[in-house]
Amino acid sequence: MLANLGVPGFESPIRRIAIALTFIKGPQVDGWVEGILEGLNQLNPIGDNVEYTYNNFLRCFETNFMDSTQQETAQASLDCLKFHFPDIDQYISTFETLARKAQYTIGSRETANLFLKGFANAPDIVERVIDKSPTDYYDLKNKAIQVVKNRQLLRAMRNATTPIFQRPQGPPRPPRTQYNSSNAPAWMNNRTVPMDLSRGRFPPNRQNQGSWRNGPTRGNVTQMEERPKVKKCYNCDKPGHFT
Repeated sequence: MLANLGVPGFESPIRRIAIALTFIKGPQVDGWVEGILEGLNQLNPIGDNVEYTYNNFLRCFETNFMDSTQQETAQASLDCLKFHFPDIDQYISTFETLARKAQYTIGSRETANLFLKGFANAPDIVERVIDKSPTDYYDLKNKAIQVVKNRQLLRAMRNATTPIFQRPQGPPRPPRTQYNSSNAPAWMNNRTVPMDLSRGRFPPNRQNQGSWRNGPTRGNVTQMEERPKVKKCYNCDKPGHFT
């Protein structure tokens, strides 16, 4: 309507009512619109074309279509409104909309107390905001935004240093059985398995184990002493004859 200021015809209260009625459509309001149009046709175009006629139209519209319990409903919604981290912008938008519908004065002490009441589930945030000594509602709102944003940044930094994927800690798995030609189960008959080579090996000599590393095996001392000495020739160093 501000764009039409000074335009001849648009400043007429009766003309403004007629223009407003063109935007009110629907089966539930058609009867009311028709009644208003009949009343306009009965008005004097000169004597009744005053601002009082337009204001009377607005009061009639509010009486028929405005919610009479809007203020009480908004007050009840404000009492139940709660802040959910980190949606501070959504909380402020909803709070101020309900405060206007409840006809509270934005910036009053009562409004500031209701604003802090919504942080009942985040007392640490309220404590940090109050420590900053806000001067009014708008300062309180800006400090609350700052505290919430800082808390959100700290949480994001902690999550960035924590591994995202961690292998669950469970009981250790038992070692897998190594099958060969001797212990393979029946369901592996048609599969290739390693040959069992343990049967072709000599059993370890535990008495002389490790002797191959340390040199030739040393026999029993008594047996070695009882073995007869072979006499050899002094000239050719061969047994069987004497010189």
